[in-house]
Amino acid sequence: MDRVLRSGRYILGAEVEAFEREFCSYLGAHGGAGVGSGTDALTLALLAGGVGQGAEVLLPAFGPGATITGVLATGATPVPVDVGWDFNLDQNLLVEALTSRTKALVAVHLFGRPERITALRKFSQTHGLWLVEDCAQAHGAAVWEEETGQWRKAGTFGDAAAFSFYPTKNLGALGDAGFCLTREATGTERLRRLRQYGWKTRDKATQVGRNSRMDELQAAVLRTGLPQLEHWNERRRTVEQAYGTLLEGRPEVLGTRHTEREHQNKSAAHLLVVRLKRRNAVRRHLAACGVGTGVHYPLAPTQQAAFSSYRKTGGYPVAERLAREVLSLPLHPFLQDTDVEKTVGCLIEFWSSP
Repeated sequence: MDRVLRSGRYILGAEVEAFEREFCSYLGAHGGAGVGSGTDALTLALLAGGVGQGAEVLLPAFGPGATITGVLATGATPVPVDVGWDFNLDQNLLVEALTSRTKALVAVHLFGRPERITALRKFSQTHGLWLVEDCAQAHGAAVWEEETGQWRKAGTFGDAAAFSFYPTKNLGALGDAGFCLTREATGTERLRRLRQYGWKTRDKATQVGRNSRMDELQAAVLRTGLPQLEHWNERRRTVEQAYGTLLEGRPEVLGTRHTEREHQNKSAAHLLVVRLKRRNAVRRHLAACGVGTGVHYPLAPTQQAAFSSYRKTGGYPVAERLAREVLSLPLHPFLQDTDVEKTVGCLIEFWSSP
């Protein structure tokens, strides 16, 4: 931080350039651009594929409102598609949602799991769609590729990808920051123009762009965290596994987000989300025990006033039920085993009470 402040360069300088190289090297990507937020990264990832006014973009009906916000910022129309009980897009419903105006698909790696990305890539290629990976919660997540015999990082399967470095992410900054990349090597320069007014060189805009630039301080902080990311993620997965072992077989747990086998997917374990009967009562009991929880997410986007006009007739029965049942239990790399045991003990205490 002192180095940055003494440099006199606070926006898009040497720290940002270094972080861009280091993060792309970590991901195994050609190149990318540091931007102002994860939502901006998603918008730019769509714009880089020519997605805009008149286009329709398919996206999950359950998840953060930031995803639909990023789509709307391009001028395109979001088309929410219901999910299955495993939180993944229902591919049969994806087919039904296709129209002549469908130009893109956003695959959200919800809670840090890049599930079904290979199937979604095939779907997108079959139907000529620009595939964007929303990796806001999936820093370091990976999928095992049988054909190459290697792990492949989330963010390198689609035509473009977006990352958020909000402070609570697996790799977090001290404020808002994001990262956008495209699979095409030539796409990096396009992204860098889009993030800064469309400039090819200063004051010479070659296309309509935005003002979304990563600042030097955030880049410097991210550079210190990046070498720790794999270690932090491994600890997150260990904590996630401990919860799974302690909660296994409990009839009160309707389902969890961690359903894939570890040899297929390597989760970033961003959040530990369970589906519970009497979710709100459980949450109150945990709070009384001194255990903090979250709800990701209490409303599906189409249940919110700002996005209700994109709601289809008949609604989204699975997404809306998930919103009533999900609870996020404590999960971070500094959590102790005894903390997990306390949380599960409090849950069992609640379930055992008359």
